[in-house]
Amino acid sequence: MNKKKVLLVSEYLNPPYDEGIKKTVYNLFINLDKKYEVQAICRYGFKQENIHIVETNKLFFAKEIKRIITHFNPDTLIYFPFQSSTFASYLRLKILSNYSKNSNSIFIALQPKQLKSWQQNLVKYLKPKIALTPSPTLKKFWDKNGIDAKQIPLLTNLSIFKPLADTNQKKDLRLKYNLPSDAFIISHMGHLNQGRNLKSLIPLQKFGHQVVVVASSSTPEDAKEQSDLKETLEKQGIIIIDRFIENIEEVYQLSDIYIFPVVKENSSIGMPLSVLEARACGCPVVTTNYGSLELFLNNDNNSIVYSTPNSFLEAVNSIKNRENANFKNTMVNTLNDQFYKTISNLID
Repeated sequence: MNKKKVLLVSEYLNPPYDEGIKKTVYNLFINLDKKYEVQAICRYGFKQENIHIVETNKLFFAKEIKRIITHFNPDTLIYFPFQSSTFASYLRLKILSNYSKNSNSIFIALQPKQLKSWQQNLVKYLKPKIALTPSPTLKKFWDKNGIDAKQIPLLTNLSIFKPLADTNQKKDLRLKYNLPSDAFIISHMGHLNQGRNLKSLIPLQKFGHQVVVVASSSTPEDAKEQSDLKETLEKQGIIIIDRFIENIEEVYQLSDIYIFPVVKENSSIGMPLSVLEARACGCPVVTTNYGSLELFLNNDNNSIVYSTPNSFLEAVNSIKNRENANFKNTMVNTLNDQFYKTISNLID
């Protein structure tokens, strides 16, 4: 039996895979490629026979893209925009769908974006056939506009993100990254900007814990803000690692707690991938009640504590005071199954 043809379109398939959207697109491509006949179109990618790196305008309105899609004639077209649900993303999807009118079009967006009122009205006419998101807010917007929408969890690479086989390795990892071996380490991964609410971690540092922030790659527009924020946090004793770490799972593994302090809705994807990765590594989590975390994970076997930033210290200490607690049991593996089942049902 012939495999179903799937075309994945996104802006980035190239490394580094150090933030949630790029990681999810890459993992989706790799896994689709195992089951279906897959082609990908992107602006930036890596060399592989079924990946087309195309120079094009902002809206993907190009003869080359039309030629690739027409020649491949996919059964399913998946558009997964890096900028998520901007108005331009809806326009791109419409253009791509017109290139492939016989395809089942799927739109995947990981966070809501603010639209002007006239743009919201036009979305009703640009609407995708099927839309997937982890974001409750975006799902609600789509429902309101008559879009066939489903809420999905996100993927975690469980072959990489897993607990240490030997807890004694924790000190070795701290030595590798030049971090204090006996400190109570609270880590955070993500963009170094004001929207991440990183200043709320300062009281944890002042209390005597060691906060470590691993910064994702940033755009040139973020550079000034990143520099100022980095200086502020470092003055308080917070350690900032702003280089690419190839084995990022090791930072989760050496940590005592992972913290996710984001409150502002558009400052992270609708289900923070770092929380899933931390839990997959057996690291307990303190987090704001962000996006669909509680919907899909609940308290993940009493290993996630939901808190407001004002109560972070109390939440952290409540985990620290649990003697001999085992945080390795997690529901994260079931989320992968839910994600792929949803995608496969739509393709098959």
